[in-house]
Amino acid sequence: MTRAGRIADHASSPADRPGGHTPCCSPYAVLQEHASRQPEAEAIIIDNTALTYGEFFERVSAFASWLLNHGLIPGDVTGICIADEVGHLVCAAALLCLGTPHMSLGSHERAATKRALARKVNITQLVVARPEDWMDGLRKIVAPIDDPKAISAAPIAAANSMSQGRSSDSIGIYLNTSGSTNLPKTMGVTLARLFLGAKRYADNPKERRVLRTGSIEFDAHRLQRVCSLLAGNTCVFARDFNPPSIAALCGRAKVSLIHLNAYKLASLVQAATDGRGKLPSFTGILAGGSRVPGRLRKKVIDLLTDDLWVIYATSECGMISRASPDQHEAFPEGVGFPGADVRLEILGPGGDVVGPGEIGEIRVRKVSMTKGYVSEPGASNFRDGWFYPRDLVSQDEGGPLIFHGRADDVMILNGINIFPGAIEDVLEGHPDVKEAVAYPIKSRVHGEIPAAAVVLSATAERRDTAHLLDYCRQSLGIRSPRQIVPVESIPRNASGKPLRRELASSY
Repeated sequence: MTRAGRIADHASSPADRPGGHTPCCSPYAVLQEHASRQPEAEAIIIDNTALTYGEFFERVSAFASWLLNHGLIPGDVTGICIADEVGHLVCAAALLCLGTPHMSLGSHERAATKRALARKVNITQLVVARPEDWMDGLRKIVAPIDDPKAISAAPIAAANSMSQGRSSDSIGIYLNTSGSTNLPKTMGVTLARLFLGAKRYADNPKERRVLRTGSIEFDAHRLQRVCSLLAGNTCVFARDFNPPSIAALCGRAKVSLIHLNAYKLASLVQAATDGRGKLPSFTGILAGGSRVPGRLRKKVIDLLTDDLWVIYATSECGMISRASPDQHEAFPEGVGFPGADVRLEILGPGGDVVGPGEIGEIRVRKVSMTKGYVSEPGASNFRDGWFYPRDLVSQDEGGPLIFHGRADDVMILNGINIFPGAIEDVLEGHPDVKEAVAYPIKSRVHGEIPAAAVVLSATAERRDTAHLLDYCRQSLGIRSPRQIVPVESIPRNASGKPLRRELASSY
C-alpha cells in the first residue's frame, strides 16, 4: 500500500461512510509508521539543522510523556504558548497523539484576545515557554523548550495513552481566522480533515519538501505543517524572511515549493530584480492569501520561476481553486478552476445567480469544509449548507474564477462601486510605487471617498504623490483616489492582508 493509501485509511469522514460510522484515527500510529519506514528521512529542516523522522518521533513521544508526568490532563482543551518553531510543532504533535485538542495562543495576539479565545473553547491548561500575567487563573505547564535533553529524560508514561485511536470526527486542532479588529472566529478541525489534508500532501510531489514562510503560531501555517508531517513530507523553516537567504535555504534544503503570500512574493521579485535571491531551478512557488495580480505573475515567471501556482482558499473550506502554470498567460488575473469536490455559486445583491463575467459574492459547498464557528452557531457565513466567505468573484463562460477582493472592502462613492484592487493595480503599475493599498474615507455627503497608501520604490524620482493622482485619473476617471499618502510600510494582519481600516483611521 502506498503512503497516501495508508493515510487515506484515517481520512474517512462520517459523511463518507454508511450510517455515519466513524473509524478510529491515530496520529501516533501514523508518525510511528513514518519513523519505522523512513527513520533517516528529514521531517524538519530549520536553517542548517535537520530533524529526521526517527528523531522527531522520539521527541514527540518524550514530550508527551513529560507532559503527563507534569500534570497534563489528556482530553482537556489545551493552549500552546510557544514561539519556537520546532518546540511548538513537537508540542502540537504530542497533544494530538495524546488525544488532546489544542489551540495556539500566539505571541502576536493581544493579552485580552488570548484570554477571550481561551474562554471560547474552554481551555483549562496551557503549555508555555514562559508564564505571563494574562495566564493568571489557568493551569500552566512550563516546558523547557531550550533544553530538549530535560524532556527526553522523562520516564516513559505515554505509550498506552498515545496508541489509543479516536473517532475521525473528534476535534484535533482549534483554528482561528486572521481577525484584525474583532475577536478572531474559531473553528474545530477534525482528525478526518487533518488526514484528508495529509493525503492531499502525500499525493502531490511538489509538497514533498515545502518551505512555508509564515510563523508556526499563525494557524493556517501550523495546520499545513501538521498535515505535512502526517503525510511523511519535509517541513522547511526560515527564521527570517530575507530573499537572498531564502534562495540559499531552498538550494541547501532542496525545497520543492515555497508557500507565501503576495506581498512576500513581491519582495522576492524585487530581490531578483536587484540581482539577488535567484531561486534554484527545482523550486516552485505557490502564492495565495491575497490577490496576485497579472503583472506580478509575469515578473515571477521572468525573474524567478515559471513553476508558479496561485490559489484561492479559505480556512473554513481549504482550497477552492488553483491556477496552474499553464493558465497565467491566458488568464493573468485568474485563480483557477474549482476543484472536483467544490460546488460554488456567484450571487448578485438580490441573491440570484449572476451571469457569466458578472461580479458577485461567492458561496461554497464542500464535504470537508467546516460546518460552523465555535460559540457562533448562527453565524451568517454559514447558511443552508453553504459557506459565504464574503468575497467577490466573477467567472466567464469556460474561464477560471477571478478574485476581485472582499465584499466588505468595496467602496461606494455617490452610488458607484469602486473596487480597491482596480486602484492598487494601476498604482503598482507605476515605476515609483512598490506597494499600494486603497481604502475609504467616510463622507456624509458622498458615502466613501477612495484614497490610497503607497510605499514608494527606492528609485522613485519624486517623493510627493501629485503625479500619481494624475496618473490614476488617466486610467480610472471618477474611480481614481482623491488622496494618496506615502507610508514607510503597509500594516498587515497575520495572513499578510492589508489592514484597510487601520489606514483609514490613521490618514
